[in-house]
Amino acid sequence: MPKTAVHVKLTAAEGKGDDVVAAFSSLYEGPLDAESGCEVHVIHQAKDNPDIVLFYELYSDDEAFAAHGQGEALRAVFPKLAGLLTGAPEMTLSEPKHGKGVTP
Repeated sequence: MPKTAVHVKLTAAEGKGDDVVAAFSSLYEGPLDAESGCEVHVIHQAKDNPDIVLFYELYSDDEAFAAHGQGEALRAVFPKLAGLLTGAPEMTLSEPKHGKGVTP
């Protein structure tokens, strides 16, 4: 079964990018570790605009991604995002084909 990759872009309210990063940072060494199908989950902050927060996520399959959507990690972070974002997340699902450091 193919892996599922997720690319997410969040736009924070002006000056709130660091707060968005902090909200998600609490998930590492916690709820995300409990998700066995979550192989990679990396948060990034744009160098040219710190109010743009990006994620790259890699799941073992579609079922693991679906479980993440219903899991403790997202339930824990959503309340922390209140008032921090200017709009809905932009998300793209993809299937990895080749990579260095990960096995598609």
